[in-house]
Amino acid sequence: MTFDDITQQFEHSPNGSGTDAFLAVKDATRELMGSDPGNAAIYFLIYNFARSYVILHDDEPISTESANESKQQLLGYMKRLSAALGQGEAALLATASAVINEYMASKRPF
Repeated sequence: MTFDDITQQFEHSPNGSGTDAFLAVKDATRELMGSDPGNAAIYFLIYNFARSYVILHDDEPISTESANESKQQLLGYMKRLSAALGQGEAALLATASAVINEYMASKRPF
């Protein structure tokens, strides 16, 4: 499975699927770290976002609106990183840094 595949599966996961969709991202990116070690830092970033969401929200109710906002935020990061994966190390680093800076300025839902 590629990062593009994971991104598409997450995008098409049903709204309201809650932590299950984030858990699938976590597990899939963890596998990618081993099979594509050259991009492990990118996969680790998304893995940790998804992992944090699962830890924070697994045992607590969350509104559908909040869950969908979190999904869209993570999906946006994933799409940007996916597009940057084929553009060379400098573009990938710049995109990863932009994602981190954007996340730090957000409500940090995960």
